[in-house]
Amino acid sequence: MTDGPGDREQPPPGWSPQQPPAYGVPGPWADPNAPGSYPPPGGYPPPGGYPPPPPPPQGGYYGGHPGGHYGAPVLKPGIIPLRPLQMGDMYNGAVAFIRANPKATLGLSALVVTVAEIITLALQLSAFGPFAAAALDPATTGEDIDALLAPLAALLGSALLGGIVTAVAMVVLTGMLTGIIGRAVFGEQISIGQAWAIVKGRVPALIGLALLQSLIVFGVFLGPGILLIMLAAAGAPEGAVILLSLVLLTAGICFAVFLYTKLSLAGPAIVLEGIGVGTAMSRSFRLVKGDFWRVFGILLLTAIVVGLVATAVAAPFSLFSAVGDPNAVVIDGKFYAGLILSGVGAIIAGTITNPFSAGVTTLLYADRRMRAEAFDLVLQTEALERQQGAPGTAPENLWRPRDPWS
Repeated sequence: MTDGPGDREQPPPGWSPQQPPAYGVPGPWADPNAPGSYPPPGGYPPPGGYPPPPPPPQGGYYGGHPGGHYGAPVLKPGIIPLRPLQMGDMYNGAVAFIRANPKATLGLSALVVTVAEIITLALQLSAFGPFAAAALDPATTGEDIDALLAPLAALLGSALLGGIVTAVAMVVLTGMLTGIIGRAVFGEQISIGQAWAIVKGRVPALIGLALLQSLIVFGVFLGPGILLIMLAAAGAPEGAVILLSLVLLTAGICFAVFLYTKLSLAGPAIVLEGIGVGTAMSRSFRLVKGDFWRVFGILLLTAIVVGLVATAVAAPFSLFSAVGDPNAVVIDGKFYAGLILSGVGAIIAGTITNPFSAGVTTLLYADRRMRAEAFDLVLQTEALERQQGAPGTAPENLWRPRDPWS
């Protein structure tokens, strides 16, 4: 039975209250046999008094993440602190990644985007000339409208081919930027040639991932489209077809967004972990699991920010192509000048936004591994070993999980 307040041991005769000593300084009760000593409520401290208080934390975090403790300093050898990241950490890290290595980020982005844009413009301009000539020819009206079909098909084919070239260029660019970020976490800087050496073996897997994602999204809308066409051909009520189309379109958009979010981390996994397409897609599903809405929100906000910046940068260049009479533009060649100016604007916008977008996605991948696999402990151990002069783990092996199915 616990004693009440009145049953506690009373201080010895002659004892009087006094100001306790400073924290960490031995007091009169450090020795229980000293005259006038009296134990404090918590009992006697160890010989020599209480230990000195810990120093105030410098950038520490106090979350319940495994391995962290109160006041622990956060290691930051590179662009991010080696702990689970907040959205601000990802955005700051993406900007710091660009500023720390502008030649391998902005320079690489400008190079790839420029090459892709030149090829796309060449394809479009070569196909637009015959189409414009056929469209302005008075003979291609009325019964001779079939004369437009071949130039139109060539124009659409060039646009499709240009889109494929751009998509492949973006896949390669994103992969190279991902490899650069994987080194920038520890403050390392690599050249464009070194970035290409990292990603060149992963390009087929990256292209395969992009194609598979496109086919999945295309299939989501293709099935409902075929169903609606069949219903309309069978004579179904127009109102029912319209209502069903709206429902299926909404469901298709939601499902496509769901798949995009769940597969968003597959690209960084392919580059940094060196795994195949199927394994990377499964890996992305596992990493996003349990944190879907946060991942979706960060990706959505990043897409909005990137879209606004790209629009603001490209708008002055695109303005010239939207002024004047369309026929006069084509005849005078102003359309071509406007198209080239729009391409220049797209190059500048892509040069700025692509590294930032790739940086946020890769850092989101790193954050999910920290939260789901305690990967920050691996990074902290690596950073401490490097601080002590040890060679550390090879960069191509550091990001590979010990258990691929973890």
